[in-house]
Amino acid sequence: MIYTTSNVTNRMVAVVSFLLAAFYANAAEVVYRIVEYNKSAAEFVLDGSGTVPKGSWAYFENDYGATTGNRYNQIPRNRKAVLHLGGWQGCKVRSITLGMCSNNGSGQVGLSLYDGDTKLWALRPCDFASDQWFGQWVSKDLNVYVDVTKSFDVPTFANDEASIEIQGGTAEGSVYVNTITIDYDECPGMAMESPLGWIYERLAKKDVLNDGDEVMIYRNGCAAADLGGMQESHYLDVVSVASTTDVTSPDVLRFTLRKADTAGQWTLTDQYGRVLGATAKQSLAWDEGSMLWSVTLGYDGATITNVDGKCGSLRYNAPEASYARFNVYTSTSMPLPFLYRKTKQREPILSSSLAFDETDIAADIAEGHLALHPTMLPAAVTDKRIDWVSSDEGVATVNGGFVTLLAPGQTVITARAHDGASEASVRLTVSGTNAIDNVQDDAHATATRKVLGHHGISIVTPRGRYGVGGVLQQRK
Repeated sequence: MIYTTSNVTNRMVAVVSFLLAAFYANAAEVVYRIVEYNKSAAEFVLDGSGTVPKGSWAYFENDYGATTGNRYNQIPRNRKAVLHLGGWQGCKVRSITLGMCSNNGSGQVGLSLYDGDTKLWALRPCDFASDQWFGQWVSKDLNVYVDVTKSFDVPTFANDEASIEIQGGTAEGSVYVNTITIDYDECPGMAMESPLGWIYERLAKKDVLNDGDEVMIYRNGCAAADLGGMQESHYLDVVSVASTTDVTSPDVLRFTLRKADTAGQWTLTDQYGRVLGATAKQSLAWDEGSMLWSVTLGYDGATITNVDGKCGSLRYNAPEASYARFNVYTSTSMPLPFLYRKTKQREPILSSSLAFDETDIAADIAEGHLALHPTMLPAAVTDKRIDWVSSDEGVATVNGGFVTLLAPGQTVITARAHDGASEASVRLTVSGTNAIDNVQDDAHATATRKVLGHHGISIVTPRGRYGVGGVLQQRK
């Protein structure tokens, strides 16, 4: 262990952080990582970790990232991206941390927090390298994202829906957003859960229904939803569910079964408190008509029949010239739906190892900065965040793997998986000359630069040649 003044400071900060954590014992945190834009589903893929209000949802929107190549997380000038939140009424946001980088030497970013349509807090777009944000440029080519936290004191959410808006500026350049972390106080007495998906298991003939079971109506990769408003269409829409062991879509209707007074009869109430009913054949309704159903489980599906025999049974219909749907039919030619029961949430996958390619790194202070890329295994780790510590911040500081060289000396850079399951360290030796020796002709100065070669773009530094992903290609 290398003991320095910085060590003492770090230990004092750790003690204060522990005391604050104890004071805010009810504080919660959720991280949403923007994974990609799924063109087939026409939506962004989010990986969540942490804790959220039970039944809440998150939806990311970025018009530019949805239409331009693989730049799903890029926010250029005159554009914006929005993280929509549902089910957060009564929560109070304490801070928002953005994992970001800039477009080489330019890019502006602004941030706003909304409660419904009411703006609670806003910072107008300004340079990423300004004191309002990170204080220096972090090139996208280095393949690292730095964390910038904005804290505020705002009212609790009065509306069920809220949003976080990330804005590009009016000048040239872009910012790229990797993660959005929300630190908040949940509403007292609020039930909480993980943002990971729920596992649903198909009910077969041998299974038994229980009062309070939460079920999904599902057939041929489609789950029942109400996208267009059943009061107009009189049928249930469908949404695609890729895997019943990872159900996260807020559009999927989750029906709670309740026993009626008559044996073998049930009511089906969705997550919004609406009771499913039928007013006639091919005419479903919410909170009207006949709202009692008999349910019989079979190998070919579940026979969910309205007690008003004239209405028929729920079936799946996928006509060639129209939309697939679930509705009540007296015909028996269409397939029955299956009932899938919600059993448990997916468990987070913890890191098993974290490792650097090198244990010792030498750098010249003239480089200014370098990027570190430890390998975390397994690749499917739920919370991919890494906490970084420099043992001597007078020599170098680190944020997100972005190391800023400050003075000649030696420091140990430690990367810890945020889930606490693994860590790795690298010893960094920073060399440099005195002020007189450091004066040199600009034409002969050695600096970091981008080079176009036969194998694509490389980043050349005084230490060697790197790929744009940070992989060492050739050491000098």
